[in-house]
Amino acid sequence: FIHATYTIKNGSPCDSTTVRMRSYRGLWLGLSILSVLNSSCCSTTFVDKLKEFEERISAQFNQLSEQIKSIREQQIILREELSKNTGAYYASCRAVPSNSSNLHMIRPRGGVTLPFIAYCNQRSSLGSGGWIVIHRRYNGQLDFERSWQEYKEGFGEPDEEHWLGLKKIHGITRSGEHELLVELRDFDGTGKYALYDGFEVSDEGTNFTLSLGRMSRGTAGDSMRVSDGMQFSTPDRDNDRDGNKSCAEFYRSGWWFNFCMEANLNGLYKQKDDQHQTMNWYRFRKDYQGLKEATMMIREKLDINYD
Repeated sequence: FIHATYTIKNGSPCDSTTVRMRSYRGLWLGLSILSVLNSSCCSTTFVDKLKEFEERISAQFNQLSEQIKSIREQQIILREELSKNTGAYYASCRAVPSNSSNLHMIRPRGGVTLPFIAYCNQRSSLGSGGWIVIHRRYNGQLDFERSWQEYKEGFGEPDEEHWLGLKKIHGITRSGEHELLVELRDFDGTGKYALYDGFEVSDEGTNFTLSLGRMSRGTAGDSMRVSDGMQFSTPDRDNDRDGNKSCAEFYRSGWWFNFCMEANLNGLYKQKDDQHQTMNWYRFRKDYQGLKEATMMIREKLDINYD
């Protein structure tokens, strides 16, 4: 909500009323009287009309709030129903016939997970599509300082900033060999990428251990190498190799920390920090300066020679 205070004057000092307006997402919805100056000589009719107007707008605002709540509840129900619909999904984003990037129902081969909604990117920096977006950040509005359970299940909206969820990522990568594409952009507008020819996340019994192939192409440098073979850690679940501290707790995020990292795309969203508590990729510019945008995407491998 945005509140603004105004003074209405009708030609004389006594006819002056201070009012407050309320805005929701850019729409002025409410009006309430804060104080009446020199009320002894102000128009009672004017004040009564203001109160009546406030009550009417307040009722409309409450009605709109209920409608928004109802829409959100319907979205949740729809997603649950879609997840049960075994006939309306694709095995991967490669199987999607459309060339436009959009949301689709995905159920990886093997039936490890229920169908889920994912964003399919058909226009990557490589000029090819078929990518399932598993991580995306571009404005810092979504908090990535989350618990083990939240990183496991996923959070955010798949067509906005989000983390798809370790359980889903495991289900995808165990269905066949996958590659990983990381796209990055700094606050100066410079974009870089890194393509890995192998990417797999094991099950929760291994704390979602990461297996990473070689970096086969790219301009961003291989900052994920130190995460290869690492278990996933969160502020409430320390699985890193640092015996002196919890990397996830210190950097306030979940990641495949080693001792500790050269990349942390789930770090705090800010451009600079003396303690490197940023969303970073060290080899982007040989420092831990925060990035403005980051996207991680995976897709089924084809028989491609990257050399």
